[in-house]
Amino acid sequence: MPGYLVLPEEACDWSGNQTGKVKLNPMRLGLTDLVRQFEQDPFPFTRSSPAISLIGLDEFLVQMDQLESVNENAESPFLLKMHQQLRKVSNEVGNIGTIHVPIRHELWLAAGNRLFIRYAGKRIPLWRLFGSHPTIETYGKFPAYHFGVNLS
Repeated sequence: MPGYLVLPEEACDWSGNQTGKVKLNPMRLGLTDLVRQFEQDPFPFTRSSPAISLIGLDEFLVQMDQLESVNENAESPFLLKMHQQLRKVSNEVGNIGTIHVPIRHELWLAAGNRLFIRYAGKRIPLWRLFGSHPTIETYGKFPAYHFGVNLS
């Protein structure tokens, strides 16, 4: 099923020879580069294109100050805009396969099936980017969260 597979870095096979781990897709882009590529007309990827990994997302969101305290549920105009951009190309993304999203910090599926990253006593609301209610998969002992291309 195409979409976005958010998983801990520990579950990733960076070298291409670790059994039981996810071998990351060869094309590796950051969030803004990915969105910029997706905005091109015509859409630059096809089924025969190298598969994509969205790397450095958690560090980028920390730098963009997308943190909230556990007791806060603040709106994020930046994450909302990125979510809208990714939804806009959902049909095209559905034709290119699953995008891997390795995360360095602890993933936390909270109430309402909302996914967060725990970081320095705060949290990064990944659900604002990918939506809620992911399908939970396991790679080795690590849970991973799969969001469909429609990002609902």
